[in-house]
Amino acid sequence: MEERIDLKKFLAIIRKRFLIVCLTAAVMLGLTVLMTVYIMKPTYEAKEFILVGKLQKSDGEYIDSQNINRLLASSIDFIKSPIVLNTVAEKYSLSDEDKLEEKIIVQNSKDSQIINIIVRDSDAEFAKDLAGFTAQTSVLKMNEIFKVNDFKVMRNGETHTSTISNPILNIAIGLFVGLFAGIALAMIREYFDDTVKSAEEIEELTGLPVIGQVNLKARMTKRKPASKQKQLRKTEIPARGDARV
Repeated sequence: MEERIDLKKFLAIIRKRFLIVCLTAAVMLGLTVLMTVYIMKPTYEAKEFILVGKLQKSDGEYIDSQNINRLLASSIDFIKSPIVLNTVAEKYSLSDEDKLEEKIIVQNSKDSQIINIIVRDSDAEFAKDLAGFTAQTSVLKMNEIFKVNDFKVMRNGETHTSTISNPILNIAIGLFVGLFAGIALAMIREYFDDTVKSAEEIEELTGLPVIGQVNLKARMTKRKPASKQKQLRKTEIPARGDARV
């Protein structure tokens, strides 16, 4: 029973402060739309895959599995090294402010001979070209420096790209955040409102039953204005004098 009363009070507060909730949600939604359109541009992700094969040396011998694991770990560090990144930066005329290291992500799953190169940027075509050139440069330099022949770029057609930030999702999140913020403001406004607006609140505060109510607003509207009452009195006095004469 107590839970129903609390729920009724909550719904009553939301209904009474409905304007605050709507205004807060509208403001938050507007800010989210502006940020999504002008500030938070969509982010695209391009992926390239490097296959570490049998790792055959130039003399025809193969590297054992233990050395393969070491070489995989070294390859990940090598791709993120200045040897590769400086070549990529020179190719696209990138400066330190472009934060090339943050754009390129290198991953490798456990017990896998595939290295993933992930590039994220607001330009889909640039992310695709950057991922492809980084993978090719890494393979050429690793085959040369490590003196192996089985680093290969796995590509089946065009480099795959995908969107990792959805503007519609951002707007939906902004709307829900605005609604929750509006409800919170409504509850705070109600908490600091000390006025009594119903007989039930008086009974809760005093513990005494309310035996009657007087609607002062209705009584004030029924009373005539004071100027009209004085005017009636002035017109009545001569009438009574004439009657006596």
